[in-house]
Amino acid sequence: MSSTDNPVSFAAQIRPLFRPIDINHMAWLCDLSKYEDVRDNAQSILDRLKGGGAGPMPPPTAGGPWSAENIALFAKWIEDGCVA
Repeated sequence: MSSTDNPVSFAAQIRPLFRPIDINHMAWLCDLSKYEDVRDNAQSILDRLKGGGAGPMPPPTAGGPWSAENIALFAKWIEDGCVA
């Protein structure tokens, strides 16, 4: 299946992954509840999700890192062109 089939949508699949605690912790970078902010910072967010920089997002004290499946979904959203 190509990435043009069933593209990942921010509203339907990505936004629900961000919990209020995630939104609060990442407010210094962007507003994870807003499509434009997440789109504009997608690569930085993906790097954090993968554990780059200061550690994984979210940290263990805030519910722990995302599953490999959710990280792959976020990466596919980027690959699909950051569909709203």
